[in-house]
Amino acid sequence: MLVLAKNWVLGSAFLSCSGWLLSALGELNARGYGIALLAGLALWWGFGRSVCGSFPWKLSVGKLRWRCGHAFPAIFLLLACLTGIGGLLYPPNNYDALTYRVPRVLHWLAEGRWHWIATCEQRMNISAVGMEWLMAPLVSLTGSDRFFFLINWISYALLPGLVYATFARLGVNRRQAWVWMWLFPCAYGLVLQAGSIGNDAFAVTYFLASICFTLEFRKSGKAADFYLGMLAAALLTGSKASNLPLLLPWALAALPGVRLLKTRPLGICLTTVVCITISFLPVAWQNVKHTGDWTGDPLSRSGMKLTNPWHGLLGNGLQWICQNGVPPIMPAAKLWNAKVNDWTQSPALQPLIHDFPRLSLACAELQQEEVAGLGLGLSTLLLVTLFAALRRSPGKLRPAASKLLICLGGWVALTVYMLKMGSESGARLLLPYYPLLTASVLFLPTSANLARKCWWRTLACLAALSALPAVVLTPSRPLWPAVSATEKLASACPGNALVARIREVYRVYHDRNDALAPLRKHLAPEDRIVGFLGEDDPQVSLWRPFGLRRVVEIPPHEPPLLLKRPWRMVARRELFPLNFSEPMEKWVYANGGRVIASEWIITKASRGPQQWFVIQFDPL
Repeated sequence: MLVLAKNWVLGSAFLSCSGWLLSALGELNARGYGIALLAGLALWWGFGRSVCGSFPWKLSVGKLRWRCGHAFPAIFLLLACLTGIGGLLYPPNNYDALTYRVPRVLHWLAEGRWHWIATCEQRMNISAVGMEWLMAPLVSLTGSDRFFFLINWISYALLPGLVYATFARLGVNRRQAWVWMWLFPCAYGLVLQAGSIGNDAFAVTYFLASICFTLEFRKSGKAADFYLGMLAAALLTGSKASNLPLLLPWALAALPGVRLLKTRPLGICLTTVVCITISFLPVAWQNVKHTGDWTGDPLSRSGMKLTNPWHGLLGNGLQWICQNGVPPIMPAAKLWNAKVNDWTQSPALQPLIHDFPRLSLACAELQQEEVAGLGLGLSTLLLVTLFAALRRSPGKLRPAASKLLICLGGWVALTVYMLKMGSESGARLLLPYYPLLTASVLFLPTSANLARKCWWRTLACLAALSALPAVVLTPSRPLWPAVSATEKLASACPGNALVARIREVYRVYHDRNDALAPLRKHLAPEDRIVGFLGEDDPQVSLWRPFGLRRVVEIPPHEPPLLLKRPWRMVARRELFPLNFSEPMEKWVYANGGRVIASEWIITKASRGPQQWFVIQFDPL
């Protein structure tokens, strides 16, 4: 499995470098990617095989049968198959991806290069681009987004081998490492994103690879292992800026590699250049260039930057407990949310809400990939393991002090995140942090004996199986006839608010991949350029079929003079006063346009129907 993981890291690094290089050449298109992939295959054939090792082409049927006969591997294989089926059956519908990650890729491909996009949705510009550089060749060569889920699914399939190898190299008892290599991938956030295009779960693979390969270098002494660890760490930051604190535990693991500066200076220098290219640094530099701040949000309009670190620690702690304590099915979600709302509105908590504006302790009726983290099952199992291990007679710690220091670095990284960053989806963003937190519990000397206990193994199976309802019932990719069944249920129970909400949620998720499709019938085939005024809206619909037309963002506070008439524009009414300081009708009339159609569309169940307009600008 490590051979596959090494090739995945090497391939990801190559695609990230290719994206930036083709952008610099103005050849970010199908032709450019075709040439780049051929060159990459030649390089891998010449050098990559020696770096990564030989593929395990032979499949041991006996070994596979043995694994399927044991509960923990069988549960993982079941979840992996179900998530793969979900990814094949449903088009990607992760809302953030449809709002800014996929659109930014389409903008770059239309321009033939990465560029700073004039848009109301600044996440298109300021966010990390690791996932996008893996998406770009898929959409440019296939003209479809249906294969995007493979990025997360392949990463998910690599987790067991990486978890075992990393935990074993850290000094965790090998029996415990074997059990947890199957249990850890059952975290709700990992399972729900395995068939999705969210960009949190696939970073877990990079983090595990960075620690695993770097620790392997200590044993093997091979410089290639250290280089792969560097690449994986860079890819980790390139996938999301919230992963930057995790460079600390990697740096602690990489300290013995300093000697390579003397023995292999050229290799270290070349790898460092590649790491800079595939990390968050290029985006950070562009953010400084265009906004004056490396985060791209100097005024903290997003509310993510925390000014009071103690309120950050308290808010993130409460949110972490709540989001990781939610069961896969929560029938009392409405009652819980009402209680939480009353609690957060109390005067005592107003200072916390003021300093942590995006704090959310609410929960949904079903686990959703947007907020899911470790999950109730594994969280409970880890707590039981911790308390049971502490109650038993103490033993001698197995791992070396240097490896304990790596795990301590993970806790320091977690603390830095909690002090500085305030998101409503903390449990999800912390997915790459959980491996070291889990390993810290397994370091307790008496925890290894628990894996032999029948009661603990039964509890572990239940914890792993608790992810199954989340996979089957998830609104994103339900593995049952959710839309038709909820329609019949709503007909049988008219007036039932809970049934009506369940039906609405499943229907909205079912249509989300092409949510603005009703507007396309008002666009003529000759409309090669369509203006768009939206914010946190899934504009991908207007690009379909990919390559037919180009969507141009309407810059805020500027008239759309850059477009040649005639042209059409799609817009949401509420955004005109915010972006142009005047009502829609007045702005349209002043710019010589007229409304030709409108549609009521639901893009989020929590928002309800919103009115969208198609505006025609005739020749002057």
